[in-house]
Amino acid sequence: MSYKISPKLVFTMLILGACWSIVYIIPFIQYIWYDPFKEFIHGTNMEMGFLITIYGFGNVWGAPLGGWFADRFNYKYIYAGSVILNGLITLAFVFNPTYSFAVAMWVGFAFASLFMNYPAHIKIIRSLTTDENQGKIFGFNETFIGVWNIIINMMMMAIYVKFMEGIAGLTAAMIGVAILSIILGAIVCIVLESPKKQLIREEQSNIVKDFMLVGKNPATWLVALLVFSIYSFLTTLTYFTPYFTNVLGVTIVFTGWVAILRQHGMTLLGAPIGGFLSDWIKSPSKVLVGVQVLGVLGFILLLTVHEMSAAFIIALTLILSAAVYIGRGSYYATITEAGIPRELTASTIGIAAAVGFSPDLFQFTLFGYWLDIYGNAAYAYMFIFQGIVLIIGTFAAIGILRLRRKNRPYIEEAHTAE
Repeated sequence: MSYKISPKLVFTMLILGACWSIVYIIPFIQYIWYDPFKEFIHGTNMEMGFLITIYGFGNVWGAPLGGWFADRFNYKYIYAGSVILNGLITLAFVFNPTYSFAVAMWVGFAFASLFMNYPAHIKIIRSLTTDENQGKIFGFNETFIGVWNIIINMMMMAIYVKFMEGIAGLTAAMIGVAILSIILGAIVCIVLESPKKQLIREEQSNIVKDFMLVGKNPATWLVALLVFSIYSFLTTLTYFTPYFTNVLGVTIVFTGWVAILRQHGMTLLGAPIGGFLSDWIKSPSKVLVGVQVLGVLGFILLLTVHEMSAAFIIALTLILSAAVYIGRGSYYATITEAGIPRELTASTIGIAAAVGFSPDLFQFTLFGYWLDIYGNAAYAYMFIFQGIVLIIGTFAAIGILRLRRKNRPYIEEAHTAE
């Protein structure tokens, strides 16, 4: 089946990419603005880390419950409300920049982005095209998010410099993000169409029954394991920044440029490739098998070959980064391949997110502990850990392939009915 890209679809995807990017900019602001933000809230390093932990717990409760609401009610207004609320919370925080208030606001950010935004976003993206083009649409989704991440961070940097940097510059940059967030929320109300009736669960549906229905489906947990594997893979790759400087002796400036290329450049390259590959071979799970096997081989190479040059290792990490984003462009499409009904998309992805993004709760702490105790030898433990996770993820992808073969008659019957 040919895939026609209309101007309306492109514009919608641009707006959705901007909304996704902007609701996560402030909660993760310390990733780029660490020192200015630390000064802004007068916090310690441990307090900074605690904010991320608070936010990470939002995945545990927010994503599953938010998924149920997105399946039951009009997700257009839930989604628009999340983006507007994000802007309002940011404004409130800017005018009361204390650490105690930040703790409360980070709970608010978790509610806006993880409860309201994330499940609704995935459901909206899935609804934009047919089952045969799920890989492409999710690949484009990751690409547009990557583009907006660059644009919004550049906008913040320009405002930061304009207002003489420091606290004043960061305050102005955050106000700019808040205003843009509110404007985007209003645009969503105009651009997005209300969902079709069959994409909303019946009013008499019960939250306990719905979660039991989703939880009993093995596809839910297989998708969750795949998200966990790829997200854990992405988390491990962030530790190549200190690996380059401490083990390879690469300069901090050069390492920074490689990190930018790894995070943003590989997103723009890998995500659309993952989407197109998924639809070309008609199986995102097969793409994910390849991605994870490549990851395992890469970590084995890093563990066993000790005479590699720094240039070769850097090139290898960029290849692994491209593989990660190929995986990110594919893993949401597995919900269609696994035969999960569209009306249960958000509930399923909510549970999958609670499991899939749980590395935020422990992996950074675990890797930091290993580095404190074992020094540079800790990287071997990280590579072994990640290799094991990727092997588990590979079996999850194979499990979805088996489900696909089992459910094929049902899926074909459903397509015929449509």
